[in-house]
Amino acid sequence: MEFTDVGYSYLAPVLLLVLLFIKNEYKAYCKSILMATNVCLLFFVVSACREYYGLYMMAKNFGFNVSFEGLLKLASTNIPFAVKNLLVIILPLLFFSKELSGSIILTIVMIVLFWWDVASAALTHQPIHFPGYNYSSIFFLILRFFCLLTAIFSFMWLRRSYK
Repeated sequence: MEFTDVGYSYLAPVLLLVLLFIKNEYKAYCKSILMATNVCLLFFVVSACREYYGLYMMAKNFGFNVSFEGLLKLASTNIPFAVKNLLVIILPLLFFSKELSGSIILTIVMIVLFWWDVASAALTHQPIHFPGYNYSSIFFLILRFFCLLTAIFSFMWLRRSYK
């Protein structure tokens, strides 16, 4: 899903702020929505892996060096970017665990990783591109993201109610 990371970048900070200011009897509902939002990132991981595999196949078809040493040499040109991308792919896999899917600390780490490019552009006086700036038909992507979020939330609710 190409918009899942953008939806997460904007919805997760709002949910964390709501958790700070909401009454105790409604915190469980907000925490459940945050858990569903975290689980949505698993679809982003699948989509990102599919895109990286497509890039790998394209590079291989054009005759580039796609060996492990060649990939390490390519990653060494911008080490912080490579580390950030690896963390963005690996950390959402921790949301498979029921205990970690509601982790506030892991959610904050993911938010920082998604907004890292904006912060680094602001600090280095480069043009700032917010997450999702290049989507022209953003309305349908927002609807698709909230449909995915609703489906995951209902699946998690059904799984919890029948145990």
